[in-house]
Amino acid sequence: MIRTADMTDLLENIAELTHLRNRHELELAFAALVYQLAEATGLTIWRVGRRRDEVRLRQQVTLPACLPGGEVRTIPPECLSCLDTAHPVRSRVAGSKTVRHVYPIHDGSRVTGLLELTRRQNFTRLEEHMIASVIKVYGNHAGLLDYGERDELTGLLNRRSFSTLFNQASMRTCGVIAVADIDFFKRINDEFGHPYGDEVLILMGRLMEQVLDAADGVFRFGGEEFVVLFGGANTDEAWQAMEDFRATVQATKFPQVGRVTISIGLAAFGPSDTGASAFGHADEALYVAKQRGRNQTQCHEWLTAEGCLPDTRKPANVVELF
Repeated sequence: MIRTADMTDLLENIAELTHLRNRHELELAFAALVYQLAEATGLTIWRVGRRRDEVRLRQQVTLPACLPGGEVRTIPPECLSCLDTAHPVRSRVAGSKTVRHVYPIHDGSRVTGLLELTRRQNFTRLEEHMIASVIKVYGNHAGLLDYGERDELTGLLNRRSFSTLFNQASMRTCGVIAVADIDFFKRINDEFGHPYGDEVLILMGRLMEQVLDAADGVFRFGGEEFVVLFGGANTDEAWQAMEDFRATVQATKFPQVGRVTISIGLAAFGPSDTGASAFGHADEALYVAKQRGRNQTQCHEWLTAEGCLPDTRKPANVVELF
């Protein structure tokens, strides 16, 4: 039972949550706080993702952390019910005295995640109110962090959030970074005007979120340049994902503008790489993709094995116009 005598400690812990500026650290701290506060036997935070018209749940944090290798749990039906109604769901786990509670997490405008927890008994009305209040504080703060880490035009992650997510991804045994650039974007702005150029960027961002929903991060770095992180992936897997995205872009009719293509460069990275070095390698592969006719995906490692990269470095006095 949650003791009201611990209210001072609770308020201090909530205050500590609002000091955190890293989304992953915030999720971990929030999970630990609720796990202890609710005297839970298990807890999972699910993040809501959207691909085309389909809504998906992605496991973010699980306590106790007993699943090996980041294994994904089976999504309980109560989570789907909570997501569908946007209201808390409570049920007794079959064959036990354990109660499962699922709460929606709002960022102020929509459901962005779910908090699922199990405990040995139902909450009292006061306990239910306290848990709901903590979730609301977390959701509001996470929404503010998300807003500060998002590109205003496309809604994708911005360049400022790249370093944190790259460091998290590089802690795994392997990973791949992709740099994508819209072909002849300057022509689009010159021929159709900047408002239509902005529409291309917005639609491109939507396509990236839909097709690349398994990526660890999708970023707009500025202008017509985008970056994608695949933590734990190999070059074959990342190449296929980016090729699927490139083909989707090619098949999409952009309003007024019509056909648009994109060029992509890939590079593998590991724990010893920095975000700058990994980005630089992917950018070199992107440059080769541009040189070889655009609308294609090139991989730094494969190009290095071919002996192509030393001959394709950009001269210092050349200004790119694409």
